[in-house]
Amino acid sequence: MVFPKLKQKNILNLKRIETDNMSLKKYDNKCVRIIDTDDNIFEGNCIFNSKEYNEHEYGVNDESLQILNVLFYKSYIKSIELLKELKDNENSMLEELIVNSEKDFIDDALEMCDDIEKARIMLCIKENETK
Repeated sequence: MVFPKLKQKNILNLKRIETDNMSLKKYDNKCVRIIDTDDNIFEGNCIFNSKEYNEHEYGVNDESLQILNVLFYKSYIKSIELLKELKDNENSMLEELIVNSEKDFIDDALEMCDDIEKARIMLCIKENETK
């Protein structure tokens, strides 16, 4: 996983797995729940990025799904589930990751998201303020 806009590698130290039989293209423009190799859960509307695109843009020869400004490389995805829709009163690891990032990264994410995703990020910000 990478923060594409900042090209900053993530610090989750995920385990790499063999995923040759997993097809990511079928999840393009779908609402998904991604579980990474460390069992972190991320939810959102995603787009598919090809190996060629990722190699050119980020120097990584792996397919990915992108939710907001976060990439999920195929080799770090344990499972993917289609969702009917996002719920605006719930958070996943995605919102935590965004909220605990640099201000530019948070601003980029807010610019890219729809109203439900904004509500989820704002809920996470509010929850973090009360901790």
